[in-house]
Amino acid sequence: MDLITPDGQQYTIGKMVAETAEYRLRLCTQVGTGRSCLLQVAISSANNGTLDRVAYILRRLATRAIEVEELYTPRRKYPDERLNYQIGFPEVLASFVHEEQGGRRINILAFACVDDVKQLVPLASIVSKDSLRVDMQTSAWILGKSLKLLAFAHDNGVEIGGLDLSKILIEPTKHYVILFDWSAARIHPDGVSTATARQEIMDLARGIVTLLGGDIATRRFPDDGEEGRETYFAHLLQLAAGSQPDAFLAHGTFYDLLRQDLGWKGFRPFTTHTR
Repeated sequence: MDLITPDGQQYTIGKMVAETAEYRLRLCTQVGTGRSCLLQVAISSANNGTLDRVAYILRRLATRAIEVEELYTPRRKYPDERLNYQIGFPEVLASFVHEEQGGRRINILAFACVDDVKQLVPLASIVSKDSLRVDMQTSAWILGKSLKLLAFAHDNGVEIGGLDLSKILIEPTKHYVILFDWSAARIHPDGVSTATARQEIMDLARGIVTLLGGDIATRRFPDDGEEGRETYFAHLLQLAAGSQPDAFLAHGTFYDLLRQDLGWKGFRPFTTHTR
């Protein structure tokens, strides 16, 4: 089945890959370019407002990412250095109400970091579907990049809303992290409150604990024999308990921990173990 957007772009629609209470996701391909995308369609017209808000927020963040990159250009240490915030969330190629789909809103979403959306892995699936856990160093790059994106969203007055593993995708080989699900996101014109920021950092850290196979109540984690595990897990549990109300500071102190306290450098491959 093909779909034509109001601006005349044609997409070939593939199989459904996910469903929530508010929308369904289908694979789709942009005809002519072959670009791999996702079609996000409202469950009913009553959910149109949610998808409209998603498109607005993502386009607002995309504009801001370009502005911030331009401001950063004179401060680059290396010619090819980039902030690349736009890699961390979907690009909205189109957003429209389709009368042939019962007047439901459709968003066409693409990703700057991958050629094929099937390369992307939901973190929740690693735990619930594959019954796997990640190792400590894998969790570190996932958490670090997630905190960077969370800081960017908060700095631009956007609350993610209900942040958990189901909202985060990764590209395991190249280490891309994407905050995908913005259906509960809200814009705060006066800025994201300290309480909200603290809660979202806590939610993110608790998700990473789960991804590691850890337990917050018992403060226990699987032991893979890594050096520095006590220091690393103690910091993670502090974040999960609400020690940090600022995502920008949380991101900075986390990388200080990795580089200065633990001495981690270089590329760490995506690694999982059976739970």
